[in-house]
Amino acid sequence: MNQIIFTFFLWLHSMSAGIWLGGSLLYLIKSYKYKDKKISSLDFISDYNSVLLVSSILLFFSGVIIAFDRLTYGDYSSSKAILLLIKVLLTFVVLFLTWNNRNAVKENKINPSIFISMIIYLIATILSVY
Repeated sequence: MNQIIFTFFLWLHSMSAGIWLGGSLLYLIKSYKYKDKKISSLDFISDYNSVLLVSSILLFFSGVIIAFDRLTYGDYSSSKAILLLIKVLLTFVVLFLTWNNRNAVKENKINPSIFISMIIYLIATILSVY
């Protein structure tokens, strides 16, 4: 893949991951802060839903393109391939937990996917550095 195009997808992936993780952290902090108050479905997060949805879609598609390019044209060692596989599996766990706990706000439960998202972000950082 052309280096400029690859750099664009890498930038898009990093920006989307930052927005997704930052929005998730904001959601966690606000949920914890207002857990004792009677706020219907935590209305503050509804403004961020469309932004988080777009960033999630961009994150997924740019990740597929980057992984395909690196696995096809790059020199990926077996340890990097294992880390990439773990990252993909954890992403599916996050998607499952998010879908499974989509009504958790009403019950004042914290969605554990934010912590797994941080691990995914750490793995992505390790893969980009080494």
